[in-house]
Amino acid sequence: MTVKFILRLKKLKKLSFLLLLLPSIVLASIPVKNTPIPGGIVVIDFKTNDTAPTAFYNNIPLYVQHIKDQHWQVLVGIPLMEKFGKKSIEVHDASTRSFDFDVTEHNYTEQYITLKGKNKKYVNPNLAHMDRIKKERPILSSARKVFSNIALSDGFFIRPVNGVTTSPFGLKRFYNKQPRRPHTGLDYAGDTGTPIKAPADGKVILSGKYFFNGNAVFLDHGQGLISVYIHMNERLVKQGQHIKQGDLIGTIGQTGRATGPHLHWGIYLNQTVINPNLLMGK
Repeated sequence: MTVKFILRLKKLKKLSFLLLLLPSIVLASIPVKNTPIPGGIVVIDFKTNDTAPTAFYNNIPLYVQHIKDQHWQVLVGIPLMEKFGKKSIEVHDASTRSFDFDVTEHNYTEQYITLKGKNKKYVNPNLAHMDRIKKERPILSSARKVFSNIALSDGFFIRPVNGVTTSPFGLKRFYNKQPRRPHTGLDYAGDTGTPIKAPADGKVILSGKYFFNGNAVFLDHGQGLISVYIHMNERLVKQGQHIKQGDLIGTIGQTGRATGPHLHWGIYLNQTVINPNLLMGK
């Protein structure tokens, strides 16, 4: 082989390597089915020549993903308490465009939970507890509002644990017969100490212990997609740490407002709780 041929071969190998890397950044996307219900995800397809289009729902930035060529998608998390009917988002590229969609009705079941003994404080907190709750509220709220442009991996999320689902998403909950907000995640049963895995690549934006949540970890998956793990026994990651899908982030516990050891797993999209099952395909 001549020197020219060898150099050309090296250039081709380098170019092929770069092209292999490119799709994982440019075409990274999560396959999601359109589910236009409260707690669901609306998927809106659009075309653009723009390399970085943005979108907004009620002035909140949305998750935008590149599918192929000029094909893009917007993922819109629909609040559990959202009213039914026609809604609209804005897409900003070379111009500003509006896309309409309809939120349809969906009924979630009810669940009644009795808290006894020391756990009664989680139904009617005293003044000291309320002071702590008020101090923690802005910290947790800020974590749910993070919007970053960190790179994501392709594909579905995986389950953080293999336990049985004891409380599905969206349950209308009553503690000691007092109505509370609907269940904002999935509860998985498990023994104390059961490992919890990261369902996707991300970055730890919060790791701490809180009144209602107990030991909790928040992961940022990019563009307002945040996952939450609460009632943990141990937190095994620190704020700012980068996590890969399948990495151990903690263990199942019974801290905070919990009647038994389990993991509560929640997902936020554009500051809105959505059903985590929608990110895991079948």
